[in-house]
Amino acid sequence: MPKTHGTGDRRYLVLTLGSDDFALDADVVRELLRPPRLMRVPGAPTALAGLANLRGTVLPVLDLRLIVRPDLEPATEPTRVVIAEAGEPVGLMVDRIVAFSDGTESVETDGPAGTRQRAVANGSGSARVLDLPALVAEAFPRRAKAAVAGVRFAPVEAVDETEAERVALVSFMAAGRSYALPLERVAEVLALPPDVVPVPRAGNAALGVAALRGGVLPLLSLPALLGLEAPPPGTDARVVVARLGGAETGLVVDALGPILRLAPDAVDPVPSALSRGGTTAVDAICRVGEAGALVSVLSADRLLEGTTVTASSARSNDLKSANDQTGGATEQVVVFDIAGESYGVPVGVVREVLRVPKTITRLPHSPDLVVGAIDVRGTVLAVVDQRRRFGLPPGETNSRRRIVVLEAGGATAGLLVDGVSRMLRLDADVIRPAPDFSGDAVNGVDRVATLDDGSLLPIVDASALLAGTERSVRAATKRAAGRTTGTDPTG
Repeated sequence: MPKTHGTGDRRYLVLTLGSDDFALDADVVRELLRPPRLMRVPGAPTALAGLANLRGTVLPVLDLRLIVRPDLEPATEPTRVVIAEAGEPVGLMVDRIVAFSDGTESVETDGPAGTRQRAVANGSGSARVLDLPALVAEAFPRRAKAAVAGVRFAPVEAVDETEAERVALVSFMAAGRSYALPLERVAEVLALPPDVVPVPRAGNAALGVAALRGGVLPLLSLPALLGLEAPPPGTDARVVVARLGGAETGLVVDALGPILRLAPDAVDPVPSALSRGGTTAVDAICRVGEAGALVSVLSADRLLEGTTVTASSARSNDLKSANDQTGGATEQVVVFDIAGESYGVPVGVVREVLRVPKTITRLPHSPDLVVGAIDVRGTVLAVVDQRRRFGLPPGETNSRRRIVVLEAGGATAGLLVDGVSRMLRLDADVIRPAPDFSGDAVNGVDRVATLDDGSLLPIVDASALLAGTERSVRAATKRAAGRTTGTDPTG
């Protein structure tokens, strides 16, 4: 076996993949960890196991076995993750760590790509030295350049004048009726927490308090607050965290409705005949859709008048401090679920969130990822199965599924998702660009937010997602046409 002369004594980290020993130059090794919780990236190359939160930094974690020894079947779960430097920090999943060891490299000319044979000086045997940058470049040939990453993120505020004039509202159901609050007064929408501590003598509307990010959030039943009959919260109940009177208050509603974006002439003031004798908790009445369904817009300033429950001063101070530190730089996202994973999309590109209708018209000769088309107030809207778009098997039909209508880059489509769970307002400093290990980025994930519990929330670039979907539909249609005519569409 041809070899060159030794290249000098160095220090290495020896690890195992299957039954084979490999080594990394100790100079590129930063630390060793037990396997962290991973966020899967749909559509990414197989070698990308997922993304992890490393002390506030989004870390791509690669399965080193799939890069170096793709022929091996995993015998056991990896026991360690090596944090190494490969132009940027990466995590490497390995079967086992042997030791740090001194050794002298000797290069063989017929070794596998990306490896060099080296002998360990202490007599423990030999291991192949991994050329990590070469391996990463070979496994992820389509990695985006850092210079390009900076221009991928168009600000949410970049909308045309017509869109900017629209009135944005978050709607919800309470006691069988539709209500809404201005979008800028809603901090987030959460599932009803399991642990609610009751507060004695706090009033009929007060359900109690719940912990939220180190503070105490008061929870009020919106039906009871409005003087309506308040049934016990069901499985669809949500907490609308609203900024009322300079503090945050949780309004418990029956279910979350769509995000409404209405022309100004669709919003009317409350008729004077209804407001005689005092103020009302309703600021305006808006008309939605061709049928003119009415939604009452609540007054965030007057809703709590006459109640004794407000947010705690500590919670209010925390909110003020956070706003002072970030200069008000926040971004709201709608969170949807796919196959047990959560994804966010900027609220500025979400036109509506719809329940799945009983009938979806199948389009002839359309690819499998297109579920069909629906009529939305006189407009035909294509519906894309986001599971199939991410390369996942189709999900079960149930009442939680929703259609998220996105509009960006001149394109509009409905995404069929497993559910829409909440809406979050994120501080700008918790959002980072996604590591560029996700192949051609057709999944649209371009940023990642670190949540308070340490988990990661991938944020979808709607323009890239819709453009990628359109390309996939065209390619699938071309393939279907090729099969019909008996020709090769790639030729």
